[in-house]
Amino acid sequence: MYPSVNVFAVILLPLLVSPSLAAQEPAPAQPNALELLTKADAYRNFKGKSFTFDLTLNSMEPEKDDKIFTLNVEILNPHTSLVIYDQPTSERGKALLMSENNLWFHSPHSRKPIRITPQQRLLGEASNGDVASTDFSGDYMPSYLGADAIDDVAYHKLELVAKPDSLATYSKLHLWIRSDNHKPYKADFFANTGKLLKTAFYQRYEKLPYLGDKEQLTAILIVNPLSEGKQTLMEYADFQVAELSSSRFTTSGLRRLR
Repeated sequence: MYPSVNVFAVILLPLLVSPSLAAQEPAPAQPNALELLTKADAYRNFKGKSFTFDLTLNSMEPEKDDKIFTLNVEILNPHTSLVIYDQPTSERGKALLMSENNLWFHSPHSRKPIRITPQQRLLGEASNGDVASTDFSGDYMPSYLGADAIDDVAYHKLELVAKPDSLATYSKLHLWIRSDNHKPYKADFFANTGKLLKTAFYQRYEKLPYLGDKEQLTAILIVNPLSEGKQTLMEYADFQVAELSSSRFTTSGLRRLR
């Protein structure tokens, strides 16, 4: 004779076991926020290398003439940069020096550089810090907010909070990064109060054939959310990886600028 079998036990056993097995399955790993931010930053700088570029700022406002500045920018490292005004002629010779936790402004007509804040506006919607810094991961601590979709394109959304004692321009920002290639798409910048200050759209990327076809961010549009039509276009050109002397990135070096 065959041993007796409890038919109901055989039927119920998988039903009782399956939920337990499902509960033991690990949840999908959340993307590493710092890795995502580092990949996004790679479109804005040349990690580990000093470099230079030209920058044009075009401030636009309804029923007003555009205001245009051209600047020459030198980046020694993520926390050290020099911005030299070129045009208009009335601004030529002025400069910004970002050195570690200090930002200095130099004018040919002043006796010595003065300390300023990254939040002060340089032109239109662009602040000093928007121009002097090209590295989010050096100034902010990122956390992952989740996946998002805009116009059927998948994005990672990060929250960036300023590191203590850093020269970060904003206390907090939200950054959208494309899921497929990690290009920054847009960022919302917030004040300490939580008020939205501005939105930046990372509009254009170009391959640099003279630098191994590296793809680089070359245009950012900064929009004022409280004033329709008030915006500033930042256009980057002539990127060059170069050895730069650290002596240029000092307050005494500022006084030697011509």
